[in-house]
Formats: sequence, structure tokens, C-alpha cells
Amino acid sequence: MKKAWLYCLDHPFEYEHPLLAGIEFKNEWVTISNSKMLVNPRYAWDGCSPKVHVLGLISVGVPDGCLRHGKPWLYYDSLVHDVLCQFRNELPLSKEDSVTIWNDLLTESKWPLRPLYVAMVDKFGPQDWAA
Repeated sequence: MKKAWLYCLDHPFEYEHPLLAGIEFKNEWVTISNSKMLVNPRYAWDGCSPKVHVLGLISVGVPDGCLRHGKPWLYYDSLVHDVLCQFRNELPLSKEDSVTIWNDLLTESKWPLRPLYVAMVDKFGPQDWAA
């Protein structure tokens, strides 16, 4: 099945978290330094997954939430988690670290389904982390 990207970042995005402390990482899409992640414009991701695209018209699957400030509720939260997952074999983070960051993102966003989404990422998200 062909991977479909739902979102494409149109401006730099920065996120800071204590679990990113001590990580120095850089590629064409993301830089992590001084506890901060900077994601470059044009980075594309699929939001909360999995999703199935039906007839090229609609996406059915895990909701990203209603629009808030012109973007789906979990737009930036899913961006950060997708970056961590995509580069998991190059980052000194564990699966538990990624789940903690995901939980903290959803807590900050006041996502009402946080416990369910955290449990699903923990159980069904990538399990093969380098750290």
C-alpha cells in the first residue's frame, strides 16, 4: 500500500522537551539540540495513524481532532511523534521515551482521548527503537 501524507509543514516548528536533553541530531528535516526539536518546512507526515484512504476522497481511521486555530487538534502533536518514530533508529530514545513525550504533548493539548491514544501508541506504535 502506498504511503499517503496528509500534512506538509509550511513553516519551521519548534518543540522543547526534557527527554530531548543531550541529543545532538541533524538531517535535512529535523534538528535536535539543547532539548529542542526544530522541524523544517516541507516535512510531511500522516497525522495520527493508521488511516485508510477510500477512493481518494476520504480518510477513515484514527481522528486527528476537530479544527483548532485552523489546524486539526493533534496536528503538531502528531508531527512531533511522527518525527520521533521516523528517525527512531538514529535517535538515542527508547519507545518509553517516545510514549512519554506523546503523553505530554496530548496533556498540553488537553486532548480528551489522551489515555486511549497513549495506550494505542504504546501497544501498536513502533516497537523497534534503537535505544
